[in-house]
Amino acid sequence: MKRALILCLGLQSLCLLPSFSAAQAQTVVDGSDKNASPFVKSTLAMLSKRFAEDKPHFRKISTHTSGDKQIVCGEISLHGTKVPAAETFMPFGATQGEENPLVYEAHTIPAALDFREVNTWINHGADLEDLEEMGCVPEGSYRQYSDHLNTVLQHRKTN
Repeated sequence: MKRALILCLGLQSLCLLPSFSAAQAQTVVDGSDKNASPFVKSTLAMLSKRFAEDKPHFRKISTHTSGDKQIVCGEISLHGTKVPAAETFMPFGATQGEENPLVYEAHTIPAALDFREVNTWINHGADLEDLEEMGCVPEGSYRQYSDHLNTVLQHRKTN
């Protein structure tokens, strides 16, 4: 019995067994994670681990399929309050078999952009485009973002 306990503790210290103290709790504020599949649970765990210092809160978790893959969508808030305000939630999505869940952190596009920042803003919108393709944000969300970005860029050209 002692040998088994020592073996388990030794394996745990070598990171071959999961540590129980390292487990991340997911806080789902609206109960939308009831009857969640293992894929949904692992997605929430990955996001909780990625944003561990912010203690994320989740809501509006839903799943659907595309072909033979399951897709999970929802919203995440990284504000450290017990009950985050509605405007602090950001859309996220993940496709079964893909590496990392996507989180779209909305940033207000400034009235004027330096030319060197354009690629950053285009790349930022790519997450929104991917979430739209997954069905996690309303259709046309990326188009609206892109149109607004183009308007700002055209305004820059005239000055």
